Amino acid sequence: MLPEPHEDEIQFILDALSDYLCIKVRRTDVLSAWSGIRPLAMDPRAKNTESISRDHVVCEDFPGLVTITGGKWTTYRSMAEDAVDAAIKAGNLNPTNECITHNLILTGGYGWDPAKFTTIAQQYVRMKRTGDGKVAPGIMDTAVAKHLSHAYGVLAERVATIAQNEGLGKRLAHGYPFLEAEVAYCARYEYCESATDFIARRCRLAFLDTDAAGQALPRVIEILAAEHNWDKSRKHDELRKSREFLETFKSSKNAQFNKSQ
Repeated sequence: MLPEPHEDEIQFILDALSDYLCIKVRRTDVLSAWSGIRPLAMDPRAKNTESISRDHVVCEDFPGLVTITGGKWTTYRSMAEDAVDAAIKAGNLNPTNECITHNLILTGGYGWDPAKFTTIAQQYVRMKRTGDGKVAPGIMDTAVAKHLSHAYGVLAERVATIAQNEGLGKRLAHGYPFLEAEVAYCARYEYCESATDFIARRCRLAFLDTDAAGQALPRVIEILAAEHNWDKSRKHDELRKSREFLETFKSSKNAQFNKSQ
């Protein structure tokens, strides 16, 4: 069972916003709301609960057995470094160099620069039909090009190529820069195996606008089905699970969406 935000928690945040904004944020302005469970770690060597930490804890419970607990996704590199350092100490190892992961560049980062989006927009050509039936070149708008560049780095060109060559250049949801091509790309190169995975962890649309995520679902599932050879039963199951997942994002708009479905 996924945790769901309570109405009083949503209202608490809205009330707190009034201290920092010059406008009134209404309940109907909330496009998505979510809740999570944060693990708190306590060092087993501690004598009281004052050592309970919101960060991770590394300890050697038994000789040679290193345990790491707590932490969060955004500090996974630091967590790994601390765990390896503890293992080196526990095993009396002699590494040839210090940790190098803090200097590593993520996939797609080599050769990237902030102006890379202009190249993507300029090179992209999508043929589209005009009202009179003629075919005219369609360009990629700046918002989409910037999104692809910041999300995929130099690999954004791969996404743009899929959009151009496979007719997947449309946006998944109005007002958001996410393209249909991203679904195919994530399925082929980033191990995206479910619709929930895409709307929640790849494009984060579920966290930005629950209603928009719900509207994008059918197309997301259609593309993933083509990539993974899903049958009708699997597509139906994906739609059910994804809608159940979106129901946990309590907002006035997505509540209306769920009723209409």
